[in-house]
Amino acid sequence: MAEELLVGEQLTPDMIESGATLVKALDKLNLSVKGAFWLLIPDEHVWRLMLALPEVRSIGPKAVYEKIGSVLERFPSNMASVGVKDISVVEEEMPLFQSLRAAMPTGPGISGVRLSRSVINGKLVEGAYLYRVA
Repeated sequence: MAEELLVGEQLTPDMIESGATLVKALDKLNLSVKGAFWLLIPDEHVWRLMLALPEVRSIGPKAVYEKIGSVLERFPSNMASVGVKDISVVEEEMPLFQSLRAAMPTGPGISGVRLSRSVINGKLVEGAYLYRVA
């Protein structure tokens, strides 16, 4: 069982590549991706791709998930490392996103900043991979 949990906690190169490709595709749709990062949820032993967008507030999370789903449907089969079930869309006011923005702004491009067992604004982040925190 311990081996199974370790596999679940791996952020794979395919996941990293798929996440970056998704963010670029959302940029082309003119969605305002202010934050994009993989976050390890230690209690669940899973990685979630967190996307902070103002559209979550303006058009609602369901509409944002639908747009993301339509982008993912066009991904080639070798990019199937990320699905809607792996994504959480959040408002920019999300406290963790605000803390990351204050501590580690990346700018509007696609970065590749890995965090491991880091304390951000007094909160332990077990694992994260930042594409964008702008």
